[in-house]
Amino acid sequence: MKRAAALLALLLPAAPLAAAQPDLAYGSYQAGHYRKAQAEALKRIEANPKDAAAMTLLGELYRQGLGVREDQTAAAEWYRLAAARGDLNAMFAYAMALIEGKGVAKDAAAGGKLLEQAAAAGHPSANYNLALALLASGEPANEKRAVACLRIAADADLGDAQYALGALYKLGRAVPKDKAQAAAWIAKAAAGGHVAGEVEYAIMLFNGDGVARNERAAASLFLRAAYKGNAIAQNRLAKLYQFGLALPPDMAEAAAWHMAARAQGLADTALDELLERLTPEQRTAAARLAADRIEATALTTPSQPSK
Repeated sequence: MKRAAALLALLLPAAPLAAAQPDLAYGSYQAGHYRKAQAEALKRIEANPKDAAAMTLLGELYRQGLGVREDQTAAAEWYRLAAARGDLNAMFAYAMALIEGKGVAKDAAAGGKLLEQAAAAGHPSANYNLALALLASGEPANEKRAVACLRIAADADLGDAQYALGALYKLGRAVPKDKAQAAAWIAKAAAGGHVAGEVEYAIMLFNGDGVARNERAAASLFLRAAYKGNAIAQNRLAKLYQFGLALPPDMAEAAAWHMAARAQGLADTALDELLERLTPEQRTAAARLAADRIEATALTTPSQPSK
């Protein structure tokens, strides 16, 4: 089961403190001062052994190895303690640990029950992950329930859920087939920076599929996703430059983006033929440009949290 990417985008704010007292633990986390975040969270727990939000923050630090050595066992234990004290984020995190067997003995039944509880309480990521499980069952009743869960998560601006809901409308699975609804939800995912949503919505815009045709807007989205390292966007962008569609024709750009996509395993015979027609100097220049973009993507793309 896929885990929603950014738990701490939904984590905290911390347990209520005095109005004038800043949240030093979470503030330090946001600033990237992870050791200070750990120290402040431990201070809070020492002062208040029921501080579930501080426990959840510690769990996240250990899960991702931020300021401490990655330790899934310690992460799971902090999540367990916080979940027992009613922290919704910890309930979700501990549910996923149980389902995946990360840092704790695998127990899908217990994890599923906890996931259900967190989803029922409105936790967006819990609703999204529960929806995935329900859809995987293939049972019509479960699929209808999955749509309800996806709506909760999508209304909370969870990009994965918005994209998934759009995909269901596009396929006509569990909901009536509706291209306009599909485009609307996928557009929301794209607006929030969801890469797959950017690519899918760009394709819909380019083809006028469920939305008014807009090749320039499509090209802009392809560019955004391509610079994030998405191979499909890089391939489509190469074709736009090759044929001068929505962008000025530019064989150097076409070659460079094709090389970037091909480096990720996305083959394209027609674009290979374009490379063969370039002079050795042009191919060398395109290769340098592609290498620069691949390196820039590696440097600017945040590493994914462990799952």
